[in-house]
Amino acid sequence: MSKEDLSPTNVTDTSAGRPALVSDLHTSFADHMRRALDFAVDDSETSLAWVDHYLQTLRGETRRPILEIVAAEAGAYFGEVVRKEIGARWIGDGNNPRRLRLLLEPQFLHFSPIDQAYEVLLGEDVIENDPRLPDTAPLDPGFHPNDSVPDDAATAAHESAPASDAQWLAKALENRPQVTSQEYYSLTGKFETLRLLLELLAQKCASEGREPREYQLADYVSALADTEAN
Repeated sequence: MSKEDLSPTNVTDTSAGRPALVSDLHTSFADHMRRALDFAVDDSETSLAWVDHYLQTLRGETRRPILEIVAAEAGAYFGEVVRKEIGARWIGDGNNPRRLRLLLEPQFLHFSPIDQAYEVLLGEDVIENDPRLPDTAPLDPGFHPNDSVPDDAATAAHESAPASDAQWLAKALENRPQVTSQEYYSLTGKFETLRLLLELLAQKCASEGREPREYQLADYVSALADTEAN
């Protein structure tokens, strides 16, 4: 995510909930789930198992336009589950689904639900020139913690603390068991990974003597602007 993505012309004010683009994609996906599986989605974590099943039935699809539509709809649904279950804010330009991102509120962490759904839909590692991939920006299916240096006094007092949340998480995850391919290529698995990352970041926050807080759009704009400036 760049400063351009967070500029006033590209940020959709979603303080009241989800933007219109997300709402339209979510509604379309709910309709497809109802017709394909006779299942009424309810924006719950448990519903993601049904979503994963639906996406698995489409893994033989090779037409990029179809993949882009399904990924956009499933990603919007997944993002809404995260927003309602965990707490997050949507940003985007209001037109391009792949410009939609979620900024988490409990911890500094952001990601692209649409690109994560695209990766789950493909269900395998892909090479750079795979014709199924979008022909615009490369897929960005990862979770992005804060990679800037903390500057609050409480954190500075801990000389052994890593320079950033990103570095600390990388070290904390080093010895954890690898997830299976089936878990990795699923929205259920990505939701569980997100919960784990937030729990670990909360532990880091507590160990550094920092009080829990809710991250706002301004926190992301400032931190990402500092990152690009360095």
